[in-house]
Amino acid sequence: MFKPLNHYKPNLEKTMDQMNKTYEDALHNKGGNVTFRALPPVDVQVFEDFDLTNYNYENDIEQYADDLCRMYERSFEARKDVDDNMIPCITPVLGIGDFSAFVAGEIEFRKDTSWSKPVLHNLDDWKEFPKLGTSKWYKRLMKITEALLKRAKTGGIPFNRGYFSPLDLAAALRGDAIYTDFFDNPEGLKELLDYCTKATIQYAEDVLKLTEKHLGETRYGMWFLHGNINMGEDIACNISQEMYEEFCAPYTQKVINHFGRGHMHTHSSGMHLLKPICSMDGVVSLWLPTDPNTKRPIDDVEDLLKKVGAVNQAIDCESFSDIKDNKELLKRGNFSITLPVDSVEEANRYVETFKRLFDEERKAAKDK
Repeated sequence: MFKPLNHYKPNLEKTMDQMNKTYEDALHNKGGNVTFRALPPVDVQVFEDFDLTNYNYENDIEQYADDLCRMYERSFEARKDVDDNMIPCITPVLGIGDFSAFVAGEIEFRKDTSWSKPVLHNLDDWKEFPKLGTSKWYKRLMKITEALLKRAKTGGIPFNRGYFSPLDLAAALRGDAIYTDFFDNPEGLKELLDYCTKATIQYAEDVLKLTEKHLGETRYGMWFLHGNINMGEDIACNISQEMYEEFCAPYTQKVINHFGRGHMHTHSSGMHLLKPICSMDGVVSLWLPTDPNTKRPIDDVEDLLKKVGAVNQAIDCESFSDIKDNKELLKRGNFSITLPVDSVEEANRYVETFKRLFDEERKAAKDK
């Protein structure tokens, strides 16, 4: 189904070296890595056009995997000559419902998203959950994962997936009642968070082992997962830094410690959390998209650097002038800058513009 990975990324080795250096430098509090990601329509088309309601997730798993991988392949092929920092990878496309239904509950699908309904009517109801790994959706999700991995193996395409942080998982299971649990029953909430920490570790471990089984002998199939964990901190955007440090960071840290390095995600509405997130041991990157009606991270890179240090920031911008105007500040940290473009041709033009802006300087420094 897939051609070899380097067909879709001719400068694969250069890109891998570049990103490995970025994360290694971030781990050792060293800046100086600025990379570019163009975002043409073909990059997001799979997520916009793939209809989640077309499938029965008990009987149609093979068809789901075939259809999704064909869409990935078309996307990879269409942008194969774009020499940016994008590394082709496969990840399940199921909306957000699967991020918690592996524990308990159902997934409600719409065309381009999904969600799960809270199942904890009482805070301690989690103690009555079935043994982790035995729920209907846990088994289905592992079958879906394996179906995708078998297809990824044909080209050695890396596999990736993200997870809720323990707090996000707890919120999905509990619903809005969690916001009063912080005050009404903090110790009971911490028990739930401890459970969610263990559940996340077990699920991610099972995905890791399954990925190792199918992609372990490929050169880069494990690149996103081996020694790494990808987690989102979305619910934390709604709480204070002090509450984050009590109810979120200790549990997120346990997950990171188990796997090695943390690749994190939050939103610009959670800018007050950047320092505690990026101060956790092992955090090497933070995907920080801009929310509507909030300040863009690219507009205050100097303040961003004070909060995040050398942790790589994946941020977006609206025009190339955003990058050009912040060039000197960006070089002080580690950044991956994403610029939406109208076409693959425009992506290539901006890649060359970015190279002229940054790579000539790098070459001059290397030659000294």
